[in-house]
Amino acid sequence: MKSTINVTIEHLDGIIKEIDSSKFFLLNLSIDAASRTDLFNFALALGLKEGVATPLNTSKGLIRTANEEVKPFFFIYKSIYFDKVISKDLSKIDNITDMDAAFMLVEQYANTGFDVLARMRKEYSEDEIFTKKLLSLTDEMQKEFMENYCIKTLYTEQPEV
Repeated sequence: MKSTINVTIEHLDGIIKEIDSSKFFLLNLSIDAASRTDLFNFALALGLKEGVATPLNTSKGLIRTANEEVKPFFFIYKSIYFDKVISKDLSKIDNITDMDAAFMLVEQYANTGFDVLARMRKEYSEDEIFTKKLLSLTDEMQKEFMENYCIKTLYTEQPEV
Protein backbone atom coordinates (compact mmCIF):
# COMPACT_ATOMS: atom_id res chain seq x y z
CA MET A 1 0.00 0.00 0.00
CA LYS A 2 1.16 3.53 -0.77
CA SER A 3 2.70 5.37 2.15
CA THR A 4 1.05 8.71 1.35
CA ILE A 5 -2.06 10.21 -0.15
CA ASN A 6 -0.79 12.73 -2.67
CA VAL A 7 -1.74 16.10 -4.10
CA THR A 8 -0.15 18.12 -6.87
CA ILE A 9 2.88 20.15 -5.90
CA GLU A 10 1.09 23.16 -7.39
CA HIS A 11 -1.76 22.81 -4.88
CA LEU A 12 0.56 21.95 -1.99
CA ASP A 13 2.60 25.10 -2.62
CA GLY A 14 -0.48 27.14 -3.51
CA ILE A 15 -3.97 26.82 -2.06
CA ILE A 16 -3.04 24.23 0.61
CA LYS A 17 -0.14 26.33 1.88
CA GLU A 18 -2.42 29.37 1.96
CA ILE A 19 -5.11 27.47 3.85
CA ASP A 20 -2.48 26.06 6.25
CA SER A 21 -1.27 29.55 7.12
CA SER A 22 -4.73 31.08 7.39
CA LYS A 23 -7.69 30.63 9.67
CA PHE A 24 -9.66 28.77 6.99
CA PHE A 25 -10.63 25.29 8.14
CA LEU A 26 -8.88 26.07 11.46
CA LEU A 27 -5.77 24.26 10.23
CA ASN A 28 -3.62 26.83 12.03
CA LEU A 29 -4.78 25.54 15.42
CA SER A 30 -3.39 22.46 17.10
CA ILE A 31 -6.32 21.46 19.33
CA ASP A 32 -9.89 20.78 18.19
CA ALA A 33 -9.02 21.93 14.70
CA ALA A 34 -9.57 20.57 11.27
CA SER A 35 -6.79 18.48 9.80
CA ARG A 36 -5.25 17.91 6.43
CA THR A 37 -7.40 14.77 6.24
CA ASP A 38 -10.48 16.99 6.67
CA LEU A 39 -9.17 19.38 4.03
CA PHE A 40 -8.44 16.51 1.63
CA ASN A 41 -11.91 15.03 2.16
CA PHE A 42 -13.51 18.44 1.58
CA ALA A 43 -11.60 18.79 -1.69
CA LEU A 44 -12.60 15.21 -2.55
CA ALA A 45 -16.27 16.09 -2.00
CA LEU A 46 -15.90 19.16 -4.22
CA GLY A 47 -14.30 17.04 -6.94
CA LEU A 48 -17.05 14.44 -6.72
CA LYS A 49 -19.63 17.23 -6.92
CA GLU A 50 -17.90 18.48 -10.09
CA GLY A 51 -17.89 14.93 -11.43
CA VAL A 52 -14.34 15.23 -12.74
CA ALA A 53 -11.20 13.29 -11.82
CA THR A 54 -8.17 15.39 -12.75
CA PRO A 55 -4.89 13.44 -13.02
CA LEU A 56 -1.95 14.56 -10.89
CA ASN A 57 1.01 15.49 -13.07
CA THR A 58 3.53 16.11 -10.32
CA SER A 59 2.66 15.09 -6.80
CA LYS A 60 3.84 15.06 -3.25
CA GLY A 61 2.49 13.44 -0.08
CA LEU A 62 -0.15 15.29 1.92
CA ILE A 63 -1.27 12.59 4.37
CA ARG A 64 0.57 9.50 5.55
CA THR A 65 -1.63 6.44 5.04
CA ALA A 66 -0.39 5.08 8.38
CA ASN A 67 -1.98 8.09 10.10
CA GLU A 68 -4.74 6.76 12.36
CA GLU A 69 -6.93 9.74 11.51
CA VAL A 70 -7.19 8.80 7.81
CA LYS A 71 -7.74 5.06 8.25
CA PRO A 72 -11.50 5.33 8.98
CA PHE A 73 -11.92 6.93 5.55
CA PHE A 74 -10.41 3.98 3.67
CA PHE A 75 -13.84 2.35 3.35
CA ILE A 76 -15.21 5.57 1.84
CA TYR A 77 -12.34 5.68 -0.64
CA LYS A 78 -13.02 2.04 -1.54
CA SER A 79 -16.73 2.87 -1.94
CA ILE A 80 -15.91 5.72 -4.31
CA TYR A 81 -13.61 3.39 -6.26
CA PHE A 82 -16.37 0.80 -6.43
CA ASP A 83 -18.94 3.35 -7.58
CA LYS A 84 -16.77 5.05 -10.19
CA VAL A 85 -14.76 2.09 -11.52
CA ILE A 86 -15.78 -1.41 -10.47
CA SER A 87 -19.55 -0.95 -10.77
CA LYS A 88 -18.97 -0.18 -14.47
CA ASP A 89 -17.36 -3.62 -14.93
CA LEU A 90 -18.20 -6.11 -12.19
CA SER A 91 -15.68 -8.59 -13.56
CA LYS A 92 -13.11 -6.40 -11.77
CA ILE A 93 -14.72 -6.94 -8.35
CA ASP A 94 -11.54 -8.53 -6.98
CA ASN A 95 -9.86 -5.13 -7.40
CA ILE A 96 -11.95 -3.75 -4.53
CA THR A 97 -9.05 -4.56 -2.22
CA ASP A 98 -6.59 -2.53 -4.32
CA MET A 99 -6.12 0.44 -1.99
CA ASP A 100 -3.51 2.02 -4.26
CA ALA A 101 -6.05 2.23 -7.09
CA ALA A 102 -8.63 3.67 -4.69
CA PHE A 103 -6.11 6.23 -3.43
CA MET A 104 -5.19 7.19 -6.98
CA LEU A 105 -8.83 7.80 -7.88
CA VAL A 106 -9.66 9.87 -4.78
CA GLU A 107 -6.45 11.86 -5.28
CA GLN A 108 -7.70 12.76 -8.75
CA TYR A 109 -11.13 13.85 -7.50
CA ALA A 110 -9.49 15.82 -4.67
CA ASN A 111 -7.21 17.43 -7.26
CA THR A 112 -10.31 18.73 -9.00
CA GLY A 113 -11.61 19.96 -5.64
CA PHE A 114 -8.37 21.81 -4.95
CA ASP A 115 -8.70 23.38 -8.41
CA VAL A 116 -12.16 24.61 -7.35
CA LEU A 117 -10.80 26.00 -4.08
CA ALA A 118 -7.93 27.77 -5.89
CA ARG A 119 -10.37 29.34 -8.40
CA MET A 120 -12.65 30.44 -5.56
CA ARG A 121 -9.71 31.99 -3.72
CA LYS A 122 -8.71 33.97 -6.81
CA GLU A 123 -12.30 35.12 -7.30
CA TYR A 124 -12.80 36.00 -3.62
CA SER A 125 -9.46 37.38 -2.49
CA GLU A 126 -10.83 38.99 0.68
CA ASP A 127 -10.63 36.55 3.59
CA GLU A 128 -14.09 37.31 4.94
CA ILE A 129 -15.82 36.84 1.58
CA PHE A 130 -13.83 33.68 0.83
CA THR A 131 -14.80 32.26 4.23
CA LYS A 132 -18.47 33.08 3.64
CA LYS A 133 -18.33 31.42 0.21
CA LEU A 134 -16.76 28.29 1.72
CA LEU A 135 -19.47 28.14 4.38
CA SER A 136 -22.15 28.71 1.76
CA LEU A 137 -20.71 25.94 -0.42
CA THR A 138 -20.52 23.59 2.57
CA ASP A 139 -24.14 24.35 3.46
CA GLU A 140 -25.24 23.79 -0.16
CA MET A 141 -23.44 20.44 -0.33
CA GLN A 142 -24.92 19.33 3.00
CA LYS A 143 -28.46 20.20 1.88
CA GLU A 144 -27.94 18.35 -1.40
CA PHE A 145 -26.61 15.32 0.47
CA MET A 146 -29.49 15.35 2.96
CA GLU A 147 -32.04 15.54 0.14
CA ASN A 148 -30.47 12.66 -1.76
CA TYR A 149 -29.69 10.42 1.20
CA CYS A 150 -32.41 11.12 3.73
CA ILE A 151 -32.78 8.06 5.93
CA LYS A 152 -36.57 8.53 6.03
CA THR A 153 -36.88 8.21 2.25
CA LEU A 154 -34.26 5.52 1.78
CA TYR A 155 -35.37 3.16 4.52
CA THR A 156 -39.08 3.35 5.03
CA GLU A 157 -40.81 0.27 6.19
CA GLN A 158 -43.29 -1.18 3.77
CA PRO A 159 -46.55 -2.40 5.24
CA GLU A 160 -46.98 -6.16 5.21
CA VAL A 161 -49.51 -7.38 2.70
